[in-house]
Amino acid sequence: MIATDNVIKQVAQAKRYTKLVECYRSKFDDDGVFALGYVVDASEQFVLIHNVDQRITLDGYTMLRIADLTQFDVEVEQAQFIEKALAIRKKEIKRPVLVDLTDMETMLFSIEQNYPLVAIYREDVDPDACWIGSIDSITDKTVTLNEMDPDAKWNGSKRFRLDEITRIDFDGGYETALALVAKL
Repeated sequence: MIATDNVIKQVAQAKRYTKLVECYRSKFDDDGVFALGYVVDASEQFVLIHNVDQRITLDGYTMLRIADLTQFDVEVEQAQFIEKALAIRKKEIKRPVLVDLTDMETMLFSIEQNYPLVAIYREDVDPDACWIGSIDSITDKTVTLNEMDPDAKWNGSKRFRLDEITRIDFDGGYETALALVAKL
């Protein structure tokens, strides 16, 4: 799937003006909006969103492949309310430290250097699963993850092909809680 020119233009506009956006990926998400947040970075291949969660607070980052985006709205209903709530709570939209979106290998390496855990999604292969852990090694074709279970215990290693990764989450509340319990 290839993103439309309109989606690509909207991603660039949202990055330039730090706009609240709604992302849709009809291939993976049947129930409407997939992500709500602020575009903090983008490349030709990827968009990086600072997520706004249901509690109207900032909750980590999500990387999506631009090619998977079927709709990208920069006019968000209730945007003024959301922005005002974030301001009152003193939540600041930030670009994550030193995350490089050049390509999947470089991105994973840069995330691994700055964040203890990452969530990897392969929605084309297994749409109902994600794997959370620390990155053990990266090649130009694969990443090996030291997997962590929901009790913050190490669960062995798992290798993934980079071209199968559809989404990456990091620095969110759940990943941070796992890292704290695991004392990372």
